[in-house]
Amino acid sequence: MSNLKVAVGSLLVLTAGIAQANDTETSPVYEQRCECVVSDDDAYRTFPVVIRDFRSSHPDFENPNMGEDHDIVGPDLGPDRRPVYAPGEDGATKTTNGKEYFDQWYRNVDGVNMAINKSLTMVNEGSGAGYTRWKYTSDSFFPIDGEGFGNERNYHNYHFTLETHLRFYYAPGDTFTFRGDDDLYLFINGKLAMEIGGIHNVIEKTLDLDSVADELGIEPYNSYDFDLFFAERHTVLSNFQFETTMELECL
Repeated sequence: MSNLKVAVGSLLVLTAGIAQANDTETSPVYEQRCECVVSDDDAYRTFPVVIRDFRSSHPDFENPNMGEDHDIVGPDLGPDRRPVYAPGEDGATKTTNGKEYFDQWYRNVDGVNMAINKSLTMVNEGSGAGYTRWKYTSDSFFPIDGEGFGNERNYHNYHFTLETHLRFYYAPGDTFTFRGDDDLYLFINGKLAMEIGGIHNVIEKTLDLDSVADELGIEPYNSYDFDLFFAERHTVLSNFQFETTMELECL
């Protein structure tokens, strides 16, 4: 078995109901170190995620209005590094019921959700001309079965969100492909780079960073923030799969 390398770049802070990444020297309160574990042979990398469990009775979960929904989040991350609800204070979308409920997706709210620290492991799929391809795949993505509020008499715990805050070094030709259901919001450099909104069957999208570099305000050979948000909102399927050449690491 290979030895492990642990890259500690920041602290994952869960305070005042908001999870955020802060510098290790200045952050006095924290619950979990943001540790990215890398095998010595670079066969895999493990990075932390925060999963929040919800009850099926939450208005945005088990919503009868199914389908793709492209109007949920705005183009820029908010000052707390969370997605901003696009319709504003008094709005709603096809599959969401207003800002009050959406703001609970990625923030700790007593009695509404339970935050659970987990991790995901990417596998090295091989190298090409100057790049390594990393992959995580699950066509039965139920990481908190029996945890949080429990399965609520279902086969799995179907109602949860996931977020992670990482960083990457942008190399020309970098791509990111996601395949899953339900919502996926990827922000790069604080800008919305990939959006798969709504309650729907599996959807696959590929992001070619070179083609959107100007929109995202990024240039090759520099490091940028990678903020990913996911939501599983409906029975009975849960797919979460991605493949990327981006060298993701802790902040």
